[in-house]
Amino acid sequence: MKTPILAALLAAAALPAIAQPRPVPLRGEVESFAPGTLNVTARTGETVALEVPDTLEIVSMIPRAPADIAVGDAVSTTAVPDGNGGLTALQVSILPAAMAGQNEGQRPWDAAPDSVMTNATISGVATVNDDGQITLKYGDETVTMTVPAHVPVISFGPGDADLLAPGADVFIIAMQAEDGTLSTNRVIAESNGIKPPM
Repeated sequence: MKTPILAALLAAAALPAIAQPRPVPLRGEVESFAPGTLNVTARTGETVALEVPDTLEIVSMIPRAPADIAVGDAVSTTAVPDGNGGLTALQVSILPAAMAGQNEGQRPWDAAPDSVMTNATISGVATVNDDGQITLKYGDETVTMTVPAHVPVISFGPGDADLLAPGADVFIIAMQAEDGTLSTNRVIAESNGIKPPM
């Protein structure tokens, strides 16, 4: 399955053209889901209504471990500076192999203060003081990142509407139209005991 998660995450950090839909990251819990509409209670407590198509892609998450990260994997990570010139991961998402080398780069992210999203290919793996350590390469840049044992490491799989039960955690890149209307064609949903860590 070729799930374009990376493209969706990258869209959230891109500067939109004037009068074009604006990408908005949305984290929260499902309030209700019915054909055409998904209502989410955002972390601010606000209820957000999103227009969704009949072809809404519902993405599940599969638990992995730092030891599952291998050289050549395409990953999307969220991390914070470690104070020593490197990064400490908050989460690592292993992407489909077909996406290796696509849309790589690093940009600010909103998961935590000073956090960044890095989309890259793994060029090295190691273990340091029981934590994982990965080397990420994008373009001519190389970044070293520590992956603590407790940090979520996931990959993606297909999901269905059962995952959008009330109370389920979701992560969405919504598109906001000029009139404020929000829509999405893809939802990453709580699954296999994992809440979306992006």
